[in-house]
Amino acid sequence: MGGPDKTNPVVMLVDDEPMVTMALASFLELETDYEVVTCGSGDEALTRFAAGKVDVAVSDFLMPKMNGLELLARFKELDPEVPRLLLTGYADKDNAIRGINEVGLFQYLEKPLDNDQLLLSLRTALDHRSLRAALRSKIDELDQALRENRTMTTRDEELQREMDWARTIQTRFLPAEVPTLADWRVDVVYNPAMAVGGDFYDFVPLAGGRLALILIDSAGHGVQAALGTALLKFATTGLVDRDLDPAGIMAHLNHVLYRGLPRDIPVAAAVAVLEPAGGRLRLIGAGLPKPALVSADGSVVYQPATGLLLGLVDGDLYQTGVETVLTVQPGQTLLMFSDGLTEAQDARDVFYGEGPMNDDIAAWAGGGVAELPALLAARALAFGLPEYRDDLTMLGVSRRAEG
Repeated sequence: MGGPDKTNPVVMLVDDEPMVTMALASFLELETDYEVVTCGSGDEALTRFAAGKVDVAVSDFLMPKMNGLELLARFKELDPEVPRLLLTGYADKDNAIRGINEVGLFQYLEKPLDNDQLLLSLRTALDHRSLRAALRSKIDELDQALRENRTMTTRDEELQREMDWARTIQTRFLPAEVPTLADWRVDVVYNPAMAVGGDFYDFVPLAGGRLALILIDSAGHGVQAALGTALLKFATTGLVDRDLDPAGIMAHLNHVLYRGLPRDIPVAAAVAVLEPAGGRLRLIGAGLPKPALVSADGSVVYQPATGLLLGLVDGDLYQTGVETVLTVQPGQTLLMFSDGLTEAQDARDVFYGEGPMNDDIAAWAGGGVAELPALLAARALAFGLPEYRDDLTMLGVSRRAEG
């Protein structure tokens, strides 16, 4: 079976209760342009699945002869790229969680089924399938180009164009400007070690006038990093105007990365949610260095921000770190940064984050919060040897001093 094409998406519904499939099919045909295929048993579904294109499959868990998990496992063998959703009652939740980890379910939905939730899940699954197909196609093209490069010296120029393409793609997916907030200043330093780096950041407006600041550090550079940036932008776009806390945002990012990235690409992150009116800031980390709360007198308090790396496990197996809640006072700055800052290393094998960073902050004291991120980044780059250089990204959110 091939990937999705320009025809209407095909959704397969499998349930041994005809009234259920009839009702769901009627709803989807009314609300969407999907082509809906219904089956009343696992055997019938396997025959239909093997005979023609299916873009997403939805199966009930409890069915005679062959239950939903067994059926979706067979679907995975036939075409692992088809997203698979399981309908289950509360009592079968443990089986659904097992299915996520063993069968590779895209999602499970509990009964009684909410039609709007089903519709949202199907749209997300189809978008995910389309994105994976596009990324895979580009990866295949680049892999083929790299193989040809072994025998064609003239491919150097073409590879440079590919790198330029990757840099252009990544630049377009990073924010074009920083948010403007009354009584606040947001600063960014983005300094990739190569033309295309593995760091990603975004600013996402949330419900209630809140702002999410997201910083991610993934392994890899070049074309791989550009494709990862596209996946991350897809993830953060789905957060706009939602009523989520840092844990909810981190869980959403983890889910998207778990579905879209290979397991051998570790991803670290930090998420901060700012309430500008009162200065309240909620923070969760996932493998990045501890964020720093810097006062105008140069004092530094590093905030606890520990948690699992993203994309390794999903569902109930994934647990976010403990949330830190603080109030940013006038004149203070919260700094979030990738390890390219703290792990800049000199000829004595000293890391910038082991002392020199705090010394530079103390020397800076009173110099103005707006210049601190750029100052530290410049000092770290001057401190570290070129051969130890890594992507360096910093986000600073500063509350302006009163008066």
